[in-house]
Amino acid sequence: MRGMRIALIFASVWLLFSSCLTTTINAETTENAPMTSAGLETIIKNKDNTEVTISYVLENKKELILKTDQANMIDLSALKAELGADKVKEDADKKELILTLDKPETIDFKIMVDKKMPFLLSVLDADRNLLFDYQFNQAEKYDLILDDDDDPSEEATWTQTGKNRLSKGPILEHADGSSTQPYLYFGDYEEAVRSTATLESSWGPRGKSRQNSLTAPNSAILYAEPGSRIEDGPKSVTNHVYTSHYGDNQRMDNSVLPDDEDDTFGVPTSYTSNNIFNEIKHTDDWNGLRPGVSGPNKVGKSYAMIDTPKLYYRTDQKTGLEEQRLVYKQRAYWEDKKGRYNPEITTSIKLSFSKTGKVITSFTFKNTGKETFSNFNAFSNHDLSLNKDGNEITDPTGKKIGNFIPMRALGNERGMYFQSPNNEIRTSIYMNRQNMPHAWAARSASRSYLATKGFMYNPGILGLIAASSETYYPWKVGKSKGNSNFYDKKEKHYKFPYTPKDHRNAFYNQLDMGDKDQGKGANTRLGTNSESDPQWDAGVTMRTKPQDLAVGKTVKMEYGTMTDVPGTTFNPVVEFDNLGTDDEPQILPLDTENLTLSGNWYDFDSNHVTLYYGIDSDEEDNMHNVLFHQMQTDKEAEGGALHDFKNDIRIKGLEKGAHKIYIIAIDEDSNQSVLQEHAFKLIKPATKEPQIDVTSPSGTKKDPYAPTTDHFALNGFWSDKDSKKISTITYKIDDGEEVNYSKNLDNSKPGSLVPWRIEDLDVKKFNDFKIHTVKFKITDSDGNVGTTEFYFRHIGGGINLVAPEEIDFGQLSVSPTSQNQVKPNMQEGKVLLDDFREKGANQIGVSLSIGKFYKTDDSGTGGDDGDDGDDSGSSGDLDRDDNKESLLHNVYWDGQLVDNLNLLVGKTEDVKNQDWRETTDFTDEIVKKLKINFRAGENGAPVGKYVSRWTWNIVDSIQ
Repeated sequence: MRGMRIALIFASVWLLFSSCLTTTINAETTENAPMTSAGLETIIKNKDNTEVTISYVLENKKELILKTDQANMIDLSALKAELGADKVKEDADKKELILTLDKPETIDFKIMVDKKMPFLLSVLDADRNLLFDYQFNQAEKYDLILDDDDDPSEEATWTQTGKNRLSKGPILEHADGSSTQPYLYFGDYEEAVRSTATLESSWGPRGKSRQNSLTAPNSAILYAEPGSRIEDGPKSVTNHVYTSHYGDNQRMDNSVLPDDEDDTFGVPTSYTSNNIFNEIKHTDDWNGLRPGVSGPNKVGKSYAMIDTPKLYYRTDQKTGLEEQRLVYKQRAYWEDKKGRYNPEITTSIKLSFSKTGKVITSFTFKNTGKETFSNFNAFSNHDLSLNKDGNEITDPTGKKIGNFIPMRALGNERGMYFQSPNNEIRTSIYMNRQNMPHAWAARSASRSYLATKGFMYNPGILGLIAASSETYYPWKVGKSKGNSNFYDKKEKHYKFPYTPKDHRNAFYNQLDMGDKDQGKGANTRLGTNSESDPQWDAGVTMRTKPQDLAVGKTVKMEYGTMTDVPGTTFNPVVEFDNLGTDDEPQILPLDTENLTLSGNWYDFDSNHVTLYYGIDSDEEDNMHNVLFHQMQTDKEAEGGALHDFKNDIRIKGLEKGAHKIYIIAIDEDSNQSVLQEHAFKLIKPATKEPQIDVTSPSGTKKDPYAPTTDHFALNGFWSDKDSKKISTITYKIDDGEEVNYSKNLDNSKPGSLVPWRIEDLDVKKFNDFKIHTVKFKITDSDGNVGTTEFYFRHIGGGINLVAPEEIDFGQLSVSPTSQNQVKPNMQEGKVLLDDFREKGANQIGVSLSIGKFYKTDDSGTGGDDGDDGDDSGSSGDLDRDDNKESLLHNVYWDGQLVDNLNLLVGKTEDVKNQDWRETTDFTDEIVKKLKINFRAGENGAPVGKYVSRWTWNIVDSIQ
C-alpha cells in the first residue's frame, strides 16, 4: 500500500471539506458602554481531550453562554469543577451552558472539549450577542503550492507520512578504510530513528514547550571506523553518530539549564519562526526595527503553531537520494474578529542532499492570510553543540568540549564553521547559496517556547521609579562578565543565552547584518574581534530581509551544512564558490579565454594538496590538468585550517554550448576528495546577425531536459551587435505552429546580452516519453536571423490521486429495518488517478474506506471518530460510540455486501502505457456500483444531517 492518502468528509445532504466555517460578529459598544469581550487564548490537544482556555472581560453582566452545534462536546463535570457547580447551568435542548463569571480578578477559564468529532463552539454574551465562534476538530486546509514556480503535478511526487523520518545520504569511502554517511531529519535524531515515534506524539506538550522541536532542520553523520561496515548502522560498536545541535542525540547528558523544557533531548533551543507575535504584543521600539518574536513550541498559542506540522518525503530526481519537507502554519489569533488584523504565515522547510553529501536546507515563507503582512521577518535559530553517541563530545579526561567553543569564518563571505578542540569533528554552515540569508550572526540562541516583545520600555514615574528598558532575542544586548547571573566565573564563559557586553545575542536591529558582509578572513573568530574574549554558548541566527509581504507572496532562505570526521587519515575537502549546475549554468561569451574558479580547501593530515581538473570528461586520462598545488604546515593540517584559492582555467577554443569542468583534489598520501563539477555555457557573442540562447534549464539533444510537469519556464539571452530593434522572437515545438514570443524590441545597448524568459511553456500535447525540440528564431530590423534549439523529454514520475470535495447522498428516510440502497451523487467532482510512471510500470488501483456517519446540523461539517474500525452491519458495529448520534450503514459493491474498509473501487486497465500522464477516471464505475443502505439504531435516528470521513488509498499491486 502506498503512503499517499486523501481523507474527505461526506454528508448525506452536502459536505464542505477542510473549511473552518468561522463566522465572527463583534458586539458593538459605544465609547462609554461597559466592555464585553471574549476570545480564545490557548488550545492544547491532550491524549483524551482538548484543553481550551477562554479569556474574557465582562464589565457589566457577568455571564457568558457557550453554545455547540453537537451535544455533549464540553466536559460538564470538569467545567463545574473549574468554576463551581452553582456557576454553570445547562440547557441540553439548546446545547448551551450559561456561565456566571463574577469572581473578581479572574480573567479566563478552561473547558475540556471532545478532540475527535467536528463541532462549532459559539460564545455569546448575556444578551445573546455573538462574541466569537470557532470550529473544532476540522482539518486545517494547507496550501502546498507555496511558490509561483510550484505546480500541482509536481506535488504528486511527495508522499505524506505521520511518522518522524530519517533520510540517508551518499556513503563516502576514506583511504584508511573508514567511511561516512550523512543523515537528514527534523528535530531530534532519536525521534527520527525511534520506530514508535509519530509526529503527533513527538509534537506533544512538554511543560511549556514540545517534546521535539520539529521546526529545527537537522542533520547527522554516521562514521564507521576502519574495518567496520557502515551498512551495519549506528548499532555497531565501531560506528558512531555525530550531531551538531544542543539536545540532538544528547539524551545521556545532564542539562546545565534549570528548566525541564530545556533538557538535553528534542532540540529544545533550535527552531524556525517569524515576527508574527509582534501583532499580539507590539514592540516599544518607536521605529519598529526590533519586533517581537515567538518560538513555535509555545504550547497552545496560534502564533506559535496552528496544528501538528505536516511531513512529506520523496526521491530527488537529480541525486537519487531521499529529501523531506515539513509544512506548518502560524496565525496571530485562533479566531477571526471583525476589524482585527489576523496575519497568517505558512512555512515550508525542505531538506535535501547534494551529490557530495552536503545537506541543503531551503525555507519558503508564504503569506496565506487575508492582508499584507507589514515588515515581515523570518528567523532560523540554531543552538550549536557537537555531540557523539548520545553525549556532548569530550576530551580524554572526560571534560565536555562540544558547546562553549569559538565559531569561525569560512572566508570570502561563505559562512562559518565550528570544530571540537580535539579536531574530532567539524561542522560548516554555508551561507553563500542562491537564496542566502539576508543577515546571519554567529552568537547564541533562544528558547523555542518563549514569546518576547523584542524591545520593552518602562518610562517609570518621575522622582519615584527610574525609566528602564530591556531587549529580547534576537536583539538581546550583551552583558558584563562581572555579573554572576550572566557569567560563569568558575567555567569562565557566559551562561546561555548571554553574550559579551557590546555584542548582541544576534542583531542590534533589522538593519544589523551580523557577521554577513564583514569581510572576515578564513579561520577568523566570529562574534568578537578578540581571540582572548570569553566563550559563550555557541549558536547562529539567520534571517530574511524585512519586507511587506503581500497575500499569496513568498520569501525564501537557504543554507548548506557539511560535517567532517577526520578519522585516522583524511581525504582533502574542496569547497567552490558558486558552482554552476545543469539547470543554472554559468553563462560566458564564446570568445572567453579563461574561466575563474575560487573557493577553499582543507586537509587534516597532509601538507601537500593538488587540485586536478578535466574539461567535458571525468575519465582518468583527461583529469591530468593542474589547477593548483598548495602546501600547509603541520600545525595547519592538525587544525584543518582553511586555505583560499582563486585560479584560472583556459577554455579558449571550446565550442558554443554547454560544458562541464570536473574537479578533484589529491593529497600527498593519495587520498582523494569528492569529484565535483562546474557547468557553464558558452554563447556566441553579439554579431551582425542576432543571437538567441536558452541558458536554463539545460536541454541538449544528447541530454534533454526532463520536465516533471506539463509546463515549465525557459530562460536565456539574446543579443545583436548593431541593430537598434529586434523585429520578432518566435518559437515552435517540433513541426508545430510558430508562436510569437515578442516583437519590436528595443536594443538600447547594442552588443550586450539581454535576458528573456518564457514563464509558462505549455507542453500538454506532448504527452509521451519522446524527445521534442523547441526551435527559436530571432529576426532583427534588417532581416538578419539567428536560431537555436532546446530539447526536452518526459521521464517517469509519481502518482497523483484526486477525489471530489463533496459527495451528496440526498435526503433519506431511515428505520432500523431500512432496505433502501442509495448511490452517491458525484456531479461536483471526479475520482481521478494520474499516473506519471514509466511505460510498463505495474497495474495499480484505488481503494476506499468509509467511516461512521455522525449527526451534524447546518452549522457544522461533521467528521468521524478517527479510528479505522468497521461500523457497518458487516462487523456488528463493534466500534460505534453510543454517546454520539450516528447512522448504521451497509456497503454494497456491484450488488454484493462488502466490508467498508479497503474496498477496491477500480484499477488501471493494464500496466502503464506509452503516455507520460495516464489518467484513469473511476467516477462512473463508483456511481454505478457503490451503494449504501442506511439504517437507524434500535431507538431510531433523529432528523438531521449525517456526515462521514472517507479515505482513498492508492494500492500498489493488484492481485
